[in-house]
Amino acid sequence: MKNIRFDFTCSRQVPLYAHLCNQYLNYDALNISIGCDGQQDFGQHSYFIEAQGEQTQLEQLADAIAADFLISAWLIDSGIKVIDEPQGGKTLLPYSQSGSSPAIAPFCQQCYPLIGDNQSAKFGALDLACPCCKGETQLTPAQKALTLSDIKAMAQGVLTQGPLTLAAADELQLSLTPFDQPLGERPQLLICNPNTLNAHFCLNDAQVLALSSIEKPLICARPTQEHDKLSAPLYDICFAYSRVILVLAEVLRQKGIDWVYIQGKHNRPKLTWVDGAWAQIASKDLGSTQAQTKHFIAPEPLREKVSLHGYQAQWQAAKRSRSHQGELSVAVLAQSSEATHTANTGAANGEIEHAGTPHASDTENHTIADAALFSALLKGKFTSHRQAKNAAVIYLSHTHASQIVTCDNKGDTELFFALPELPDNGYEIFHQLDSSPQKAVAQKFKSLFPDDYLKLLSLKLHGRRDNLQSLWAIAAILIGLNPQEETQSQERLSDALMAAAMRYHGANAPRIDYPLTKGEAHRSLNWCKTLGTVLSFRIAGNDDPSQLAFAMQDSLADYLSNWLEHIDLNIGVHNVALAGNELTNETLCKRISLRLGKNFPLVINRSLDLDGDNLAVGALYVKQRQLNTHD
Repeated sequence: MKNIRFDFTCSRQVPLYAHLCNQYLNYDALNISIGCDGQQDFGQHSYFIEAQGEQTQLEQLADAIAADFLISAWLIDSGIKVIDEPQGGKTLLPYSQSGSSPAIAPFCQQCYPLIGDNQSAKFGALDLACPCCKGETQLTPAQKALTLSDIKAMAQGVLTQGPLTLAAADELQLSLTPFDQPLGERPQLLICNPNTLNAHFCLNDAQVLALSSIEKPLICARPTQEHDKLSAPLYDICFAYSRVILVLAEVLRQKGIDWVYIQGKHNRPKLTWVDGAWAQIASKDLGSTQAQTKHFIAPEPLREKVSLHGYQAQWQAAKRSRSHQGELSVAVLAQSSEATHTANTGAANGEIEHAGTPHASDTENHTIADAALFSALLKGKFTSHRQAKNAAVIYLSHTHASQIVTCDNKGDTELFFALPELPDNGYEIFHQLDSSPQKAVAQKFKSLFPDDYLKLLSLKLHGRRDNLQSLWAIAAILIGLNPQEETQSQERLSDALMAAAMRYHGANAPRIDYPLTKGEAHRSLNWCKTLGTVLSFRIAGNDDPSQLAFAMQDSLADYLSNWLEHIDLNIGVHNVALAGNELTNETLCKRISLRLGKNFPLVINRSLDLDGDNLAVGALYVKQRQLNTHD
C-alpha cells in the first residue's frame, strides 16, 4: 500500500480545480483526502488529492485525474509524489474567492465532445446537462432555446450579411472583415479552426496551451510574416469560450472559416507572459458581471479602504488571526457615482482618494508606482507595511506615468526615474531633434528618407505621452515601419515596432542609448539622444528594421539593469517588482528577465492584475508624504 499525492500548483485560484478535488471525495475505490495550500495567500495555490492504495488502483486514479484536470492558464507546476501521511481532509473547497458557487466552466472534457463535435448526435444541444462543469447553468433562457438550425442560420448570416450582432451571445459582433477599432484596442479574432492556427500565427507552446486552457483568454499573437489577409502587426486572439460560440465556431469551421473578427463584451481575460508565467493585465476587462471579488489574508495597511480607477480595496481586521493580519478584499466597482468621481477627479493625475485626503499628482508624488510596488511585495507575505523595504518597482504603463520607484531599508519610497512627456505631433518631435545635438542625423534622415520624414510630420499622439508606447510609435516611423494606411494611431505604430522586434532572431544587435537626464525631483530620459542613436544606425546602412526594433528593447532592458545595480549600491535591492500594462511587450519582458533576472529576484503578484486591482490594493499601504525634491 502506498500513500500518494497529486499536486496542481497555480499562480492564482482555479475554481474548476477546487470543484474537481471536491468531486474526487466521491471516488469510491479509494480513501481520498483533498486540500489547497496557500488558499488565502497572495502566493501560489497548490490543490492536492491524496490517496492510499495498491499500484493498479493508483494507476487508474492517475489516469482519471489526468483526464479530468484540464489545463489552466494559471497552472505553473503539477506532479505526483509518495507521502508518509495524508495532510488533507474531507472538507469541501470553496469554488471561488467570493465564496459563491457559480457554474465552473461553460464546457469541459465530458460535455465538449458531445456539444461541440459535428459528428456527435448531441452536436449543438446547448442545454445538455453536465455533471462535471454544470455549464448548462450559465445559459440564459434565450440561449437554452437556441437550436442547431438557429446557430447554422447565424453562421450563414456572418458569411452573407457582413457584420452580425448576436443578441443571444451578449451582443457579440462577428465579421469576416475588420471592425473600426476602439481607441487603444488591437483587432480581436475568434479562432474557429485551431488546427490551422500555426498557418496564420507565430505562437509558442505556452501560448497555444493558454488559448486551449479553461480560462479561454485573449492572447496577443503575431501573424505569419507572409500573410495576405491579416494586415495588422499584432492581434488579440481567443478560442471559443461559451457553448453558443463553441457550436457557432464549429459550424463556421465546416464552411472553411479559420477565424472571424469579434467585438463586444465577451469578457475574455487578457493575459501576458511575464518572467516565465502568465499574468492578467486588468480584471476590469471582464466587466462587472463577470469579475468576482477577490479575498486574501493580508497585513494591516495604513488605511482600510481605497477606491481607485474603478476598483475598491478594503481591509478588515480578523477576529481570530495572526497578529496584525486581516481579510483584504478587492473588487471592480460598478459605474457608480463613487467610481465616476474617482475617475474624473483623481484618475487623470494618478491621485489616490482616501479619507478625504488627496495626494499630489503622480509627477510630484509617484503614488501609482508606489501602489504597484507594495501590491507586488504582498506576494512576499510581509507581516506589516513596515516590512516592505529594500525594493524597487519598474512600472511601465500607457495608462499612468511610467516610473521607477525605490523603497529603502526604512520603507520610505523615492522616485528614481520617470519617462518624459513627448510632444504630441511630428512637427514638434522633428523640431526638437533638429534643435538638439542630433541635428546632423535629423537632417540626413530628412534628405535620405523623405517619405518617412513626411510620415513623421503627419504623426499625432493622443492621451498620455510619458510612456514607451509613444516612444515606440515615433521610432517605428524613423526605422521605416510605416503601415500602408495614410494615418496611423500610436497603438498601431507601437504594435508594428513590437512585432518587428519579435521577428528578429539574430545573436547581436546595435546598442541604443537611453541616457538619463537629471531634473530637480528625479531622473528622466534624453529621448532625443535615444532616437538620434536609432537614426544613426539607419543612416549608416542598417536596413533591417526588425534588428533595430529588437535593439531598442534589448538596450532598454540592459539600461534598466544598470540603473537597478546603481540603486542597489545605494540602498540595497532585495526584490524588483514588475507591473504595468506595457508588459504586454513580449520581447521587452524576455530581455528584462534575462538582463535583470540574473542579478535580482523579480516579483510579480499574479493573484492581482498588472495594471488594475493591484493599484487599489497597493494604495492601502502607500505612505502620505510631501514631494521629495532630491534625486
